[in-house]
Amino acid sequence: ASHPQTQHKRYRPDPLDVVDSEPRPSIAAPNGFFIMPPHIPESEDDVIVLQRSDSSESALPADPDSTNKQQLLPPSVSRQNGQYTVEEVARHNKKDDAWLIYNNQVLDISKWVSHHPGGEQTIYRFAGMDATDELRAFHDDWVLKTKLPHLVIGTVVDAPPPSQLVQDFRELGEHFDKLGYFHVSPWFYVQKVMWVMSLFGCVLWLVFKEESVAAHMLGAVVLGIFWQQFAFVGHDCGHMSARTHARDHIDVVNLGALVTFFNGISVSWWKATHNVHHAVPNTVDCDPDIAHLPVFAVDKKMFESLFNKYHGRVMEFDWAARNIFVPYQHVWYYPIMAFARWNLYIQSVLFLSHSNDGHKGRSTLDLMALLGFFCWMPTLALQLPSWVEVAAFVLLSHAVAGLLNVQITLSHFSQPIFDSPDKEGVAKYGGDFFSRNVISSLDVACPTYLDWFHGGLQFQTLHHLYPRIGRQHLRKTEPLIKSLCKKHSLPYSRKSFWDCNVEIVKTLKSAALDARKWSPLIYESMCAQG
Repeated sequence: ASHPQTQHKRYRPDPLDVVDSEPRPSIAAPNGFFIMPPHIPESEDDVIVLQRSDSSESALPADPDSTNKQQLLPPSVSRQNGQYTVEEVARHNKKDDAWLIYNNQVLDISKWVSHHPGGEQTIYRFAGMDATDELRAFHDDWVLKTKLPHLVIGTVVDAPPPSQLVQDFRELGEHFDKLGYFHVSPWFYVQKVMWVMSLFGCVLWLVFKEESVAAHMLGAVVLGIFWQQFAFVGHDCGHMSARTHARDHIDVVNLGALVTFFNGISVSWWKATHNVHHAVPNTVDCDPDIAHLPVFAVDKKMFESLFNKYHGRVMEFDWAARNIFVPYQHVWYYPIMAFARWNLYIQSVLFLSHSNDGHKGRSTLDLMALLGFFCWMPTLALQLPSWVEVAAFVLLSHAVAGLLNVQITLSHFSQPIFDSPDKEGVAKYGGDFFSRNVISSLDVACPTYLDWFHGGLQFQTLHHLYPRIGRQHLRKTEPLIKSLCKKHSLPYSRKSFWDCNVEIVKTLKSAALDARKWSPLIYESMCAQG
């Protein structure tokens, strides 16, 4: 039944959409918003819209565990011993002098930033800025309530009110919380682990019980799929979407170590890089997920040999980049994806063997799990009768697992690239948290029966906006994200898996053609003074 005081449009699903088979009632959202179920068709152009009704009461029952999302810091802790302007806070933007704003309260994170469990880079990028939405996106309420009060030094006296877009996205996040989407069922991950371990069991059977080369190569294919599928579980652990609340009863630390043991890719390393990517997606000199020179350059801005703030070094557009890789990167793309897993091993080893980058997420458990992988994987491959089969088994399994690298890169490579935050006259990191993540993300349209293949990455926009939402809830939220993007004229992007691949090849080819015309002499002359 619809709300008697609410005007609403209805949503006609895209032909590629598959909605829940169970009837879904209309849901009243917070503060008088009204949401229509996403499966009622009316016209081709209508989408769900959130509109205020005259009633200020929500039809949702109060969540006994909910707290005031906009004022998590107790007044007694804020001390009110400092009043600052936004301009004053902005001056404290260095690693050893870092302030940020959370809900109009000023936090001094200078001494704490190097101890941040998610890595100093994730939080240091927003020194001198309002990081309310970034902090809320990555942390549960209990973290914000127990950790932040000790850092508060005062309040902001001239903070501008949040835009309507920001207000709407915040309210939608609270609505998802009340619906329970930030909680996951332990049984969901029991099923996922059982599924991937059944794949590994098939690999063992094909290697130890079968004698034909064909069976052994089939085992390599299944092993590649096993790695791809278990990586999705590691992805959820890294975002804490596998356990956003203590009562979800999921041990993400040991589950993440299990993923590292079987995949050979450190979940701690992945978390260190991937959370930065979520915070500053597609920012040309900050996002580690697009920093792939000398092999790939997704935008001609990268031809300028920029200093990469994540890696702490210049990403050289050197001779190899100019002459071998980038001018032909659209041709190299899939072959390189087939071998990209080897680089992930290297990155994991380098990460776990160093401790001077300010990231406190390393653990002895993760290191032991990685060493375990390098024991069992060679042992398994060496059970094959010839060196030729061993080499073929290893190469084929890694090539199949390269599907994951394709799935990760196609969500962002073809989307707009944001200028450096140091550049004058541009919005830092592409604008507010919600706009930058919508603009830089590409969703994959797929039917429900292929959700297992994409592992939640097909809902990239939603995942970037609310990374802690459990994977089992992602499909239910997608129509609301589309609707809100349309309301605020944000370019929500969604294509089939095939078209996403076409887009990434076109993007790489465009940059490749630019690279063929680029010359260091021309660039130097453009930078010359006088």
